[in-house]
Amino acid sequence: MTKDLAQEKEKVRQFAKRYCELSGYQLNPDTKIAETVMEGLAKNRVKKGFQYCPCRLLSGDPEQDKLKICPCKWHKDEIAADGHCHCQLFYK
Repeated sequence: MTKDLAQEKEKVRQFAKRYCELSGYQLNPDTKIAETVMEGLAKNRVKKGFQYCPCRLLSGDPEQDKLKICPCKWHKDEIAADGHCHCQLFYK
């Protein structure tokens, strides 16, 4: 893992923990899945400049794609309906 990716992964980890504290959600108890999603977010931060949800396809349109920055526009509805967001990072 490159230094940049390791640093970004730590930033994502801190973001996710803080977001859970503020929102009342929790991270996926399956740490392997949570770590995989956070690594995808970190890779997107390094490659694309934003922590786009790794489970969503980007269109290339910045206006449309900003909705896919974690936590994405749909995560609250998904958690309410399914108990977790589509990426399975945040849980009820």
